[in-house]
Amino acid sequence: MKVKEIMTILEDMKVAVFATVDKDGLPHARHAHIGVANEQGVFFMTGTTTNFYRQMLDTEHVAITAMSQEDYLIQVIRIEGRVKQLGRERLEELLKDNPYVNYVYPSKEDQEGVQVFQLYEGQGFYHSLTQGHKYVFTVGCENGATTRTIV
Repeated sequence: MKVKEIMTILEDMKVAVFATVDKDGLPHARHAHIGVANEQGVFFMTGTTTNFYRQMLDTEHVAITAMSQEDYLIQVIRIEGRVKQLGRERLEELLKDNPYVNYVYPSKEDQEGVQVFQLYEGQGFYHSLTQGHKYVFTVGCENGATTRTIV
């Protein structure tokens, strides 16, 4: 399986659990919407008043995990990596057709405080629990996105 296929599956999952740590090293997890997932990384949004926002600025790291089940097929994807803030101006470009923007931030005033982030470099793991397929992969690393089967 190629990284592009894994990232398409992740994007189709729509919502994932994003984990960070605070300044004291304590873990925090929350659900957030996956705006875009591709070989360049995972793009998502959060408000500037959230702990999530502050923790990503402080540590520049995040862990993401998501699961989907469709009939017999159960898939799990996990990615750990570095994040960077892309800015509010990227919101319309990257998430213009995304209905979650208006669900979570319904007014233009609410959207003013939204920032787009990118997990731009990381390592991931894909596992089809029902089929037994396992892959490790990289996202946005110097050598490009790669994938390797685990036996």
